[in-house]
Order: sequence, then C-alpha cells, then structure tokens
Amino acid sequence: MRAINALRECDFILAEDTRVSIKLLNHFEIKKKMLSCHKFNEHERLQLLEEANAAGQTIALISDAGMPLVSDPGHPIVQAAIGLDMQIIPIAGPSAFLLALVGSGMALDAFVFEGFLPDRSVDIDKKLKELCLERRTIVFYVSPHKLKKALAAILENFGERKVCLARELTKFYEQFERGTAGTLLALYAESEPRGECVLVMEGHKSGEAADENMDDWQDDPDKRQKVLAFVGEMTKNGFKLSKACALAAEEFAIPRSDIYKASLAGHGQ
Repeated sequence: MRAINALRECDFILAEDTRVSIKLLNHFEIKKKMLSCHKFNEHERLQLLEEANAAGQTIALISDAGMPLVSDPGHPIVQAAIGLDMQIIPIAGPSAFLLALVGSGMALDAFVFEGFLPDRSVDIDKKLKELCLERRTIVFYVSPHKLKKALAAILENFGERKVCLARELTKFYEQFERGTAGTLLALYAESEPRGECVLVMEGHKSGEAADENMDDWQDDPDKRQKVLAFVGEMTKNGFKLSKACALAAEEFAIPRSDIYKASLAGHGQ
C-alpha cells in the first residue's frame, strides 16, 4: 500500500519503460504523468530533478521488475537527488537476489552480490577465479540463454560446489532447483531454461583441509603435494607467492613460513 500511495501522491513518475509501467498504473486506476528513465537516457533526466526540487515536487522512480538501482537504472538519479538535498524514501519491494538467497537454504550470515556475469567465456573465468576463495555465499544474475555457460564455468573452476537456481521469482512459474553445478547442468542438458534466473552458490569452505592432521605434511609426499598444488593454483589465479602461501597456511592450518620455503624449493630456488 505504501508503494501504491506513493504513486498516487507523487507529482510525476520516472519509469524504466512507460509501456510496462502503464499496466500497473491502469490496474490501480492511477493517472500520472510518466517519463521514461533507463540506462540510455537517465543522465538526461537529471535536469528534471533540479526543476522538480525548485518547484517542491515529489518524483516516484520505478523499474520494470525488482528493485530500482539493483542491476536496474536509477543510480545517477538518486545521486543527483542527494546532491540537491532532496529527501530519498526507498519503499520495500521484491528484490530477486534477496528472495533467491532466502529460498536457497544457504548460509546468509554473510553474502556477496556480483550482479550479472560477463558475456565472454574468458571474462567469466577471470571473474570466477577472483572469487575462488570467497567464503561468503555468492549470488549472480544470469540470463537464461547464458545459464549453461555459467554452470559449466562454475563446474570447471569450483568443482561440484552447491548451487541453487531460482527462476521467475514472485511470478506464476516461480521455481527453485537445488543441487550442484554438475547436477543442474545435467538437468538442463536437453532443455533450455526460461525466465529470469538468479544463481546462488555456496562460498569456499576455508579450513576444511585443516580437519586432516597435517603436522607431517613435509615428510608425507601426498600431503606435501596437496599443499604445493594449492599454492600453485593460487599463483596461477594471480596471487603473489607470499599471499598464496598465507592462504595455504589458513587452509591447512600449518605455518606460512614452512610453506613458503617448500614452495621456493619446489621451484628450484
């Protein structure tokens, strides 16, 4: 009701697509002046803020779905309004990534929202490698025609990490698919996913390896190889050797200095 009242009481509306928003306004029998405000013209609308502020007017900002500014237009508008000392009143509405997180069943004491993954496979891999040691639950927006590519990249970079695919949230065909990157990839092997998708992935389980007694890792060839392989993977992902050894020390609960010496020896230094 707050959202409906705000639309009824404002002086005019900035809408991502007036053709979409008019359906909402017609449903509630609201007659208001609307102007489009999307990523291609929102900077042009900033002049309207100065005029509206000078006239003491109230502006409503809405997007087609979800929450304005969250992977949607509106950030320059809000920034400019704050600069004009206008009052900003956010009104709660459905936000796909929050709903997906809550419905995923994964840990929500800390999470990170990464928005849309890049288009090119090489850029997807680069982004995922940056997140290889991210402990927080990770959430992405994914276009349905890019979902299989995203799942394949996650499987390649993280292995069978737990994921949850949330589709068509708040709509008639809302659906949650929970499993691993591999099981979801197999699920959609012969069918194309449809609708707006949110992909939630569990974070890196740091320190799991510490459950194994690693006191003798320098004398045990298998354990030594495991530690040095971890360091090698981190340096391959762009971390400096000192940082990679620090991460390995945290992962395996063993002294960083010992790992560093073993890594240098492994490189023949």
